[in-house]
Amino acid sequence: MADGAIPDLIAPSRPRSAHAHLAGDLLLLADQAAVFGLSPEDALRMSRALTKGDGATQAELARLGLDGVPAPMPDTTLQPVRALALTVSQSCNMACGYCYAAGGSFGGPDTRMTPEVAQRAIDQLIDSTPPGGAVKIAFMGGEPMLARDLIMGSVRHTRERAAARAISIGFSMTTNGTLLRPEDAAFLAEQRFAVTVSLDGDRETNDRLRPMNGGQGSFDRIAKRLAPLFDLKDRLSLSARVTATPNNLDIPRTVAALSELGFSSVGVSPMLTSPTGKGALRADDLPLLLQAMIDASENWLADTLAGRPNAFANLATALQEIHRGKARDHSCGAVRDYLAVDAQGAYSACHRFVNDPLGEMGDLDSGIDHKARDTFLRQRTVTAQESCQTCWARKLCGGGCHHEVLHAGRPACDFVRGWLHFALGAYARMMAEKPDWFDA
Repeated sequence: MADGAIPDLIAPSRPRSAHAHLAGDLLLLADQAAVFGLSPEDALRMSRALTKGDGATQAELARLGLDGVPAPMPDTTLQPVRALALTVSQSCNMACGYCYAAGGSFGGPDTRMTPEVAQRAIDQLIDSTPPGGAVKIAFMGGEPMLARDLIMGSVRHTRERAAARAISIGFSMTTNGTLLRPEDAAFLAEQRFAVTVSLDGDRETNDRLRPMNGGQGSFDRIAKRLAPLFDLKDRLSLSARVTATPNNLDIPRTVAALSELGFSSVGVSPMLTSPTGKGALRADDLPLLLQAMIDASENWLADTLAGRPNAFANLATALQEIHRGKARDHSCGAVRDYLAVDAQGAYSACHRFVNDPLGEMGDLDSGIDHKARDTFLRQRTVTAQESCQTCWARKLCGGGCHHEVLHAGRPACDFVRGWLHFALGAYARMMAEKPDWFDA
């Protein structure tokens, strides 16, 4: 890579107007998260207007007839809670140095959820859902499969309670994969689970970043344990989740290695903050990650346009979000309609806020603290974040992960804008060359 190539990836995405952004001939209206294709002549005029600031940009939008597109009102309305993450095991059998859960225990003693706590949480969710509705339950940790019997019992209990009210259920689990048995695979497939497996690369990389508690490598163990799941992947959703740290920034290599293992979906999440500071990406790592994400995306584009499969999920997700065209007031559903329950029965804003006072949302004894939910949601909306107001990407990004922003600020905004700028260009290319992909 030539010197200066990486900074050039970021420069085109730096904010020039709070109202609009241009990626090639594709114009994004910031408040609406809506995109419009421009002629080369209009794109040139808009580019010149953007360099002159908001006044010139608004005048050019008026000339194009786009100044009257209404901006949606910020949506801070609480929704009924319809999704729960049950932190069934606040302990882990691995020793990943960057773990957001501080080794699985979230900074406290190793703890397992009891059947009573799990059933009470499930009952409160089911009882608050009208007949004919739908809910989702995620089993999280630590490592959730340390609580195998609790998971199976909870699934059976949920099915029984939900059937009586004609409520549909979706189950998911995030696991390190080291404890899976063939009978687990059969159960997960029978219950149509969405299973996410945490892996950070090929054997050498994963063993270095994700060792077992005793220091042994984990890759071969995981690969062996995953085989029964791959045999049943037509009956469940199976994906890999990669945590990007300074030590595994070769994303194309990682996607290739995990594809070879058998995954058809591989998602990458940057590590921006960790309890120990280990593994967190530094400012000078983020341009390298952006380049690697773009390289993986170019592979995805080439394969997709040629009709070949490619497991890299990040670009596919970004393209679908752009195509959907819905402005995001928050980065995710945390607090709005999703909460976590820890092993002691406390509600929190999401699974990352377990044992964190910043995300306390009540408990099973006193019930969900809806006032705390309302306050959190209003304070965290992107329109309430001063630093977001001049950013063209705010309604695509949604303001960033609540947990990361509250604990680390916004160290990755240049990376996010660079990524979304690339994604906008990729969207224009897909619409020109393979528009039917969005109908699949």
